[in-house]
Amino acid sequence: MNADALRSYRFSTDAHWAACLFMRADRDSRRTGGGIRPFAPYARPAVSYESRGGHAPVATQTRQILWVDDDGTLHRLEHCGGLPETHAAPYAIARASRLVATPRGVWVIGDPPDTLQLYDENSLTRLLVVGVPNARIADIASDGRDFFFALVQREDRWEIDRIDCAGHIVETTPLTEIKDAQAFVYLRRSQRFVVLGDARHPRLYWLSADKGEILLSLPVAGLHPCFSADTLGSDAQDRVFLAGTDGKEFGSRSYVLIFDADGNALGDVPLDGPATGVVAIRDSLLVTGQRGLSRFQAADVVPENSSPVQFTLMTPMLFSPDREDRRRWLRVEATTTLPEGSTLEIAWVATDKDPTRDRLNAIRNDESISASQRIEALLRDPDPDLRRGTTVFQGSSVEGTKTPFAAKLFDVSERYLWLSLTLTAAAGGRLPRLSELAVLYPGRTLMEDLPSIYQREEQQQDSFLRALVGVLETTTQNLDALIASMGKLLHPSTASEPWLDFIARWLGIPWDDALELSQKKAIVSRAADLAKGRGTRAGLEALLDALFPGTPRRFRVTDATADYGFAIVGGNACSGSALPAMLGGHTRWSAELDASAVLGFMRLPCDGQRDDGAWQLAGRVRIDIAATATERAKWAQWLPAVIREMVPLTARIDLRWVTTQSLRTSQLDGTLTLEPAPVPHLGTDAITSLARLPDGETRLTSFGPSTGTRLR
Repeated sequence: MNADALRSYRFSTDAHWAACLFMRADRDSRRTGGGIRPFAPYARPAVSYESRGGHAPVATQTRQILWVDDDGTLHRLEHCGGLPETHAAPYAIARASRLVATPRGVWVIGDPPDTLQLYDENSLTRLLVVGVPNARIADIASDGRDFFFALVQREDRWEIDRIDCAGHIVETTPLTEIKDAQAFVYLRRSQRFVVLGDARHPRLYWLSADKGEILLSLPVAGLHPCFSADTLGSDAQDRVFLAGTDGKEFGSRSYVLIFDADGNALGDVPLDGPATGVVAIRDSLLVTGQRGLSRFQAADVVPENSSPVQFTLMTPMLFSPDREDRRRWLRVEATTTLPEGSTLEIAWVATDKDPTRDRLNAIRNDESISASQRIEALLRDPDPDLRRGTTVFQGSSVEGTKTPFAAKLFDVSERYLWLSLTLTAAAGGRLPRLSELAVLYPGRTLMEDLPSIYQREEQQQDSFLRALVGVLETTTQNLDALIASMGKLLHPSTASEPWLDFIARWLGIPWDDALELSQKKAIVSRAADLAKGRGTRAGLEALLDALFPGTPRRFRVTDATADYGFAIVGGNACSGSALPAMLGGHTRWSAELDASAVLGFMRLPCDGQRDDGAWQLAGRVRIDIAATATERAKWAQWLPAVIREMVPLTARIDLRWVTTQSLRTSQLDGTLTLEPAPVPHLGTDAITSLARLPDGETRLTSFGPSTGTRLR
C-alpha cells in the first residue's frame, strides 16, 4: 500500500503520553520496559519483621527501610531483604510518629513541637535543629527531593510550610477551609496535598499545592463501613494510603485503603491489627503495628476475592483533514500485552460541529477538576449530536506477548475525535499493559483498488465489504511495516543474535554459535575483509582483530617461514649466515644405510614425498593471544576451529595463550604502555614479581586501622 495510508497520531514516548489524561494508571511502569498498566495490587500474606511494636516507617534515599519500636530501638532493613540491624535511637527519633527522608538525612519533629531536627541516616548524628516560631508542627512530609513540608498550626490557622535543606521556610500555603488537621502527605507528580482533617467528622481533602484550594473531599466514615482513620501515608508520587479500622458492628477489622491522586479508590489491603504507620516505595507497602513491620510486595497477578483493577486514558482532540471523498478516519491500533482474564475497551466520541468541539475541549482542559472527572464528563456528555462507538477485546492465554489490537473507525465521518482506552484485569488475572497507541486517518486505501460499483460500500454504515477490506488493510499494513523493517535484520548493529547466525552462514565467514554477541557483530561487519583475505595473513589478522578488539593488539601472528626464512651455513657460491641461526636437516628416521643407521628410526619415503629437512618448520603459523584464565576457558572451546577456517589447508596452527606483558616490545610500536603495579592477588592468572604489597599505608584489619605507633 501507499505510505500515505500510514498517516496517524501516535503515542509511544513520555512526551506523547503527557498530552493524555489518565485515571488509575501506573505510568512509572513504562520506565522498566513494561508499558503503562493499572496500579499493581499487593500480594498476601505480608513478610513480617517482628519487634516490640513499631511506628514511623520510612524508606531512605539509599533504599534502606527504617522504623522504630516501642523500646526506642531503630531497625534498619536493606531493600533487598535479609535480617534487620538494630541501633539505639536518639530521643527525638525514638518518640517520632513520622520520619521524613531527604538526600541530606532524616528529618523529625523535635520536642517541643516547634522545632525540626535533622539526623544523619547512617550514624544517627544530629546535624541541624530548626526552630519554627509561634507554631505547633503537627506533621511533616517529603517532596521526594531536597525540600520537605511541615503542617503547622499558628493560633487558629493551619498552614503548610515548604522548607529547604538548610531549614529555611521558602513558601507557605494557607489551609483556609480545613480545621483540626491531623496528618498530610504530598503527591509530587500531581502537585497536590492530601490532608486528614476535622476531628469530629474526619475527611480526606485533596488540595492544589500552589494555592491550597480544595479539589475534592471524602468523608472517612464512608470509605469503609463506619471507618475510623489511624494513620496516613503515601508513595510520594501518585498514591495515598489511609490505614484504619471498621466499626465494631462490622467486625473491627483493620485495612489500608488506597487512592490515586484524583481520589479514586484503588482497593484495600487487610491487616492483622491496627496500623501505627504506613508508607510505600516502588514495589512494596510498609505497615507498622503492634508486631513490628509488615511488608506487602507488589504483584503482577490480581489476588483472588479482590475487585478488578483497571486504568483509563483519554487522548487530546484529534483532527482529520477534509477530503473530497469524505473519508476521515481509518482505525485505532493499540499495542498491548493482554493476558487471559483481562479486557481492552476502546471507546470514542466524535463531532463535526465547532461549538460542540469548543465545549468538549473546555471540559477536557478544565484543571479545576480532576482528570478522572474530565474523562467521565467527556464520555457521558448527553449531547445528542455526538457520535459514539465502543469496541471490546478479550485477553488470550498467551502471556507476556505484545499484540496489536485494531478497532475500526472508517465509519466515522466527523472531523473531531476523542479516544478513550481502558484496560481491566479481573481477580486471578495478570496485569495488562499498554505499549503504544496509534489513531490512523486515511490517505490511500484498498477500497480505491476495487471496481467503482463496490467503492460505494464505503459510504454505507456497517458495510460487510468495508469491514472485510479493513481486516485486509490491517494485515497488509502490518506486512508493509515488517518488510520496511527487514533491513534492521541484516545490519550487524541492529540484527538479533539468531539473524547474525543466519547471515554469517549465508556469507560463509568463520563462525561459531558460542561466540559472544559483540564478537558476532564485529565479524559480520568485517565480512568483506574476511572473504577477500581468506587464506592470507591479512584475513587472519582481520578475524583476530574482530574477535579481540582494542589497542594495543591482544594477539600476534608469527609465520617463521615468511618472517625469517631459512639460514644457510656456508655452501657453494654462498657466504652463509652469521650465527646464531636456525639449523635444519634431515630427521633421524631419514638415516641412510651406513654405519650411522639406527634401528627403529628409518623408514622408506612414500610415493612423491619430498623430505628436504625443513618440512616440519615450513607452513607453521604461531598465534599468541593475551587472555586471562577466565577468557581462555571460555574461548578455547571454539577459537581453534574458527581460526582454521581462515588459513590454508597446508598450514599448521600453533595457538598459544600468553599474558599481556608477553606481547610488549621495547620499541615505540604501540605495545609499550605505562601501567600501575597490578593489585596483588592469588589466582590462575597471578604473575610472579609483578604484584607487591603496599609499603606502609594504612590498612583496615579485623582489629581496626593501624596507627603507626610502635609499642615498646
